[in-house]
Amino acid sequence: MPPATAKFAYGQVTLTKAGPLLDFLSDLSPEGATNSTYPLTFEEMHQYFGLMLYRTVVLGGAETPTPLGSLLNVVHDRAYVLVNGVYQGVLERDTVLRINITGRAGDSLDLLLENCGRINFGSCMGDRKGLVGNISLGTTDLRDWRIFPLAIDRLVASGWPHPVSGEPAPGPSPEPNPPPPGPTFYSGTFSSPEPLDTFIWLQGWIKGQVWMNGFNLGRYWPARGPQQTLYVPRSVLTADRPNVVTVLELEQAPAVPTAQLVDHVIITAQI
Repeated sequence: MPPATAKFAYGQVTLTKAGPLLDFLSDLSPEGATNSTYPLTFEEMHQYFGLMLYRTVVLGGAETPTPLGSLLNVVHDRAYVLVNGVYQGVLERDTVLRINITGRAGDSLDLLLENCGRINFGSCMGDRKGLVGNISLGTTDLRDWRIFPLAIDRLVASGWPHPVSGEPAPGPSPEPNPPPPGPTFYSGTFSSPEPLDTFIWLQGWIKGQVWMNGFNLGRYWPARGPQQTLYVPRSVLTADRPNVVTVLELEQAPAVPTAQLVDHVIITAQI
């Protein structure tokens, strides 16, 4: 066996909010939406991994909490629900089939669908992704969808979003408040004069995706564990310019969005 590679703890990286995912829809889906009376799957849209946005309108109004979803388990695998850009919650395959939402007739209803990986055995062979059937609000089936395939990897690999300076403003800092929930991009930079292998730890974050200099490191989901860190090979780091960390948090970022670069893997006992 070859010897273990050297590891280095680069320390804390301050991340700055770039903006909600919906604000960048024209960049993430430059070819625009496909219109369909009923939902189309990832496969029908020729997108086989990642995320896709389904958009329609609230019909008839839902001024009081009204159930959204389907008991037929049509969400494959997670749907992040927003009404007029305001986060409402998550639908999840097999576990959360309905959530209550509120909205007025004509409000924009967005479902950001995440492909969490395919089941390739037993009765789930041919595992389709996205909305694989109709979904309803109350007793009304939702129709007339605009479906946006999202090319997030390609956009981040091109250098987007340009990192914003994380320097604090002069004067006393107010007590931090948690940012609004919902799918949001963050970015930050750090230097590595001598690039060495490291691990990125997003303590306090919920679930999302991480890129280093445009290279997709993978997903984080600390609550599901046991893996808490993602491996960062030295080959994706640079010595002659700042390294850019890009994070897409799908649910809720911490009040002070930071990442830690540590010199060891962190694994929890529970799953």
